[in-house]
Amino acid sequence: MLKLILRSNQLLNIKFIDMGKSIIFLFVLLLSNTFGFCQVEKDSLLESYIYPPNSYNNYDGLTPKESWDIHKAAYIKQLKAKGGTSEEYDKSLLDYEKQKKEFLTLVEERNRIAEVQREKDAELRKKHAIQRHLAEERRKKSQAWRENAKEILIKNITLTHQTDDSESMAFKVTSKMTLYIGIRAHIKSGSTLIEIYNPKGVKEGELSLKYQSDANQKVKEYTSGALDKTISNTEVGEWQIKISSQKSNGNIAMSVAQSIKPTVDE
Repeated sequence: MLKLILRSNQLLNIKFIDMGKSIIFLFVLLLSNTFGFCQVEKDSLLESYIYPPNSYNNYDGLTPKESWDIHKAAYIKQLKAKGGTSEEYDKSLLDYEKQKKEFLTLVEERNRIAEVQREKDAELRKKHAIQRHLAEERRKKSQAWRENAKEILIKNITLTHQTDDSESMAFKVTSKMTLYIGIRAHIKSGSTLIEIYNPKGVKEGELSLKYQSDANQKVKEYTSGALDKTISNTEVGEWQIKISSQKSNGNIAMSVAQSIKPTVDE
């Protein structure tokens, strides 16, 4: 009986010893994992902090170069905190400066292109301003013409190619105010001559058209022409517009108007 009790006590002592060893092992393992986790977090925070500036424009009142210069000081501190050999330190700084130089070169190129574009935009705005001014001047003249001119003749004539034709249209001018004559002609065959004569029989202008065919054209195109005539100190009397056509097919539109009081140009 005594031997049995001693044997039981020995077994219990062995179990307590094994249990203590297991607890110590688990505790050491836990500490190791905790240290390793903290070390990874520390390294990851260290690495993630080292990001150079990437703004091409001024940020918080700083130019891209100033932002890089400020960041460089923080970058150096990070390198020193990280540790490593002097060769690794020097290489990291060289890579940093190379990256900085490439980035600032890109910034300069973007700024140069932007400046060129700004100059083009300014020139385009200037051109548009001139065009608007000219358009406004034309509008004023057109308005003045409508308010200060009367129509004398408006005529549309259709030309047919069956026969040669000659036609004359007369209109009377009763004052020496400025005369405006506008003629538009379009033909797709033959030839047409339009002449303007004053009351003294003097030719004041002409428009001559001859159709030019193109063998490569699938659709027959028109040959077109225009005549705009402004005559000051106009001869009073009967004026003539003569039209001579030879086998022409097309149309002619004409208008004649005269100032009833001086315009801005008179």
